[in-house]
Amino acid sequence: MNNEDIRKELQSQEQNNKKKKRNKIIIVIIVLISLLLFLVRCNPLRSDISKGEIDWDQPRASRDLQAEIDKAVKQGMFNVFMNTNVVFKDGQSKGNMMIQNIETNRYPMYVEIYHDNTLLYKSDIIEPGYKIEEAKLDTPLSKGTYDCTAYFYVTDNNKEEVQNKIGLNIKITVNN
Repeated sequence: MNNEDIRKELQSQEQNNKKKKRNKIIIVIIVLISLLLFLVRCNPLRSDISKGEIDWDQPRASRDLQAEIDKAVKQGMFNVFMNTNVVFKDGQSKGNMMIQNIETNRYPMYVEIYHDNTLLYKSDIIEPGYKIEEAKLDTPLSKGTYDCTAYFYVTDNNKEEVQNKIGLNIKITVNN
């Protein structure tokens, strides 16, 4: 091999090395750009949610309307309270129902308890501030545990018309 051939061979190797180096640089740049785009898109510090209340200078008419809406919601609120794991000594005894129409409720109510579409219990009208701690079932059950639904029927103040119906899943256990 003569000097000319050696020089050409070295130039060819040098060009190949330059191409490899350039390709490596391009790959590194592509990886860095991809990583940067990923971090910008998935930045956990960037969020539309922040803690606090909105300070909104709304017109008086809007404030008055919001106050009326808030008042209507408060008047229409109804809280239910009942033991969700009622236990009976046997099918004929009283169980710890603990049904309460809390004083802040504005309307009377009554409660019906069903198991598989069978009415097990129906209370009398319960006025706000009154309760039923224990009661017998209207339809006795044999020993076992039953998944039931208690429906709270909210009536108007005249106790004539049901205004709302609220369902609550409960479990009834009859020990003997």
